Amino acid sequence: MRDLFKDGALKAAIVAPAPMQQNAWVLTVERTDGSHEYMTVARSTRHKIYKSLEAVSADVARVGFSEVKVVNLQVA
Repeated sequence: MRDLFKDGALKAAIVAPAPMQQNAWVLTVERTDGSHEYMTVARSTRHKIYKSLEAVSADVARVGFSEVKVVNLQVA
């Protein structure tokens, strides 16, 4: 992700509640072409699940973003 950010291929970082998990978050990035990718566990294709927004913020900063959008998805 850092290389994609440095190359200008990433537009935004977006965090949302993890599906079917309480108090957990997932991070996606929006590419400049409009597609989205999940942050994955190192050397894996498995989506990374965060236990706190602070942990998300730390990864967002490591990638190079200075801000992250928080999306609240609620199913009624």
